[in-house]
Amino acid sequence: MRPGQCFLLLCLASLVVSAPVSAKIFLPGMQPEEAGIEFAKVEQCRMCHANTRNGEADPMFSWSGGMMAQAMRDPIFLATLAVANQDLPGVGEFCLRCHAPRGWLENRSTPADATALNQEDMHGVSCDVCHRLIDPLGPEAARLIKDVPPSYGNAMMVADPQNRVRGPYGDGTGAMPHDVLKSEFHASGHLCGTCHDISNPAFAKDVKTQPVYSFGHIERTYSEWVLSDFARQGKDGSCQSCHYPAVKGGGQASRFGSLHRKHFVMHGPAGGSTWVQDAVAQLYPRDVDRKAFEASKLRANAMLKAAASLDLNVSDGKMAKIRITNLTGHKLPSGYPEGRRMWINVQFLGNGNRIVKEIGTYGEKSDTLAGQAVIAPTLLDPEETVVYEVLPGISESAAAKFNKKPGPSFHFVLNDIITKDNRIPPKGFTNEKFKEHLCEPVGKEYQDGQYWDDAAFEIPPAAKKVIVRLMYQSMSWEYLKFLVEENRTDEASRKLYDAWSRTGKCPPVVMAEIEKGL
Repeated sequence: MRPGQCFLLLCLASLVVSAPVSAKIFLPGMQPEEAGIEFAKVEQCRMCHANTRNGEADPMFSWSGGMMAQAMRDPIFLATLAVANQDLPGVGEFCLRCHAPRGWLENRSTPADATALNQEDMHGVSCDVCHRLIDPLGPEAARLIKDVPPSYGNAMMVADPQNRVRGPYGDGTGAMPHDVLKSEFHASGHLCGTCHDISNPAFAKDVKTQPVYSFGHIERTYSEWVLSDFARQGKDGSCQSCHYPAVKGGGQASRFGSLHRKHFVMHGPAGGSTWVQDAVAQLYPRDVDRKAFEASKLRANAMLKAAASLDLNVSDGKMAKIRITNLTGHKLPSGYPEGRRMWINVQFLGNGNRIVKEIGTYGEKSDTLAGQAVIAPTLLDPEETVVYEVLPGISESAAAKFNKKPGPSFHFVLNDIITKDNRIPPKGFTNEKFKEHLCEPVGKEYQDGQYWDDAAFEIPPAAKKVIVRLMYQSMSWEYLKFLVEENRTDEASRKLYDAWSRTGKCPPVVMAEIEKGL
């Protein structure tokens, strides 16, 4: 075992008071340099898979604008990485498994601050990494590696050591400089589970046998999906069916040959990021395609607007009754928990459309940042507002151990509890199954089968009209402030702040809107 393979968990084991430090602790799956793994460069892929006459659906164009391609340039991640390594030296290698899988598998993930990564690793989840993935729980993986993972998650990936590209089609070998192989795994949400169920290995008794979902909750997007009705719909309900939308009329993957594909998808996954693209473009102007970013932002906006429906009832004239229905295959919102949030904005308007009362107001307030007075854009009335979010935290015992304040916390590698999770479950939700995966609601009750939430607001006497908006933000001021003030290691947080300041300060997005006269 190489030093880099066990160092992470030697450190992590010290998090749990009762856990023995053992050199045998590691994460199963393919290990760095196992089977002589070596990936193709993005520029090699570009030779055939760019300029394919598919417009915005061009594989290289759509991939380069998506967040998979920016996983190692994302300034939120880099600032978070610095703080995580401060909290637990060496833990960043765990983070790099997902954000720089090529660098991890080719053994450049130590030191854990990413300084050993090369330029190719900065492409994040690159073309060849994704298209070489093998189902880590399948028989092919069992023949390749020594320790098969107990579940999907924690980036316990397995990649084909041969120069062989996998996807929904298995033909075209003669037209490509590499072999191709048909792969059902690439049409399955289980592939996405590789990096979208994340748990802190410190809280596992045995990483070789325990499913990722059974300990140390960090992120549970895959679990939320696999326990929903969507996962039971086959390919039509897969993660890919939403996040990699099919192109009408199909398309052509390569600019050479004539292999037209009836089923052809956008290669840049659409998600909830509508601002990070601008920050990345500020920081890496020579490395990115701004047109691809603009197309990516449009896809993300469309995704957000399709994520929920909003209903408003004011029939009694006294209360504005609102129902938000989750139309996604996971909790709403989902993804990394620290900075993402969704809230209800309600405006009651009187004569001349003058605002009589507003709840869920987003604006500017006075604050401090690293001891300096600043004007911060944020939610101005959080105590009155219905905010959907997950707030990890530190227990009393962990707080005493690490000299931190107990309660909600952004120190994700130290967190050992969930203090709040009122996010709206997906269709098919059951309390029992979600509790089994450590992603049950906290501080909020949802009945089995409930995939909506109701809220009611008293109508002021002078109101003539009510406007309700469902708002979403991918990084809050509070999380930015934490990253800037906590980072004592490098310039990542300062760069994030500077890029944030120049690019609109991560403004919230309107997901849905409805209005009615009173």
